Amino acid sequence: MLYNYRKEVVVMKTTGERIRYIRSNILDKTGNEFGKLLNVTKVAVSNWENNNRMPDADMLVKIADLGDVSVDWLLCRTDNPSSKILKTNYKGDEFEVEIDKNYPHDLTPEDVESLLEQLRKTGFDVDTLIKNTRIK
Repeated sequence: MLYNYRKEVVVMKTTGERIRYIRSNILDKTGNEFGKLLNVTKVAVSNWENNNRMPDADMLVKIADLGDVSVDWLLCRTDNPSSKILKTNYKGDEFEVEIDKNYPHDLTPEDVESLLEQLRKTGFDVDTLIKNTRIK
């Protein structure tokens, strides 16, 4: 969650809003200055911020790196700027696991799948947990 100076939650529902937040709040740059950091014009920055165009994948990574946020946050897949989403498959079911990028272990989807399997082997019933979660 992000907060403004009054400690109110800042809700940003589009990639453009999040790019603008990085540019103006985190980096304190004008559109022109931000564009120079990325080797694009201020018009390109404006198009992104107004959701008229979407930066390509490489540019999304550069923007996320400049703002020290995850690409998943930039793409509105999570509301935590430090989170990344890992997808894994366990017994034919696809799972998305949100991991804080500041967590000291760099987990891969295979690591998450291995963790689920280890939990099952130690008596933690992953299948029952999944079934109970689906009932809710």
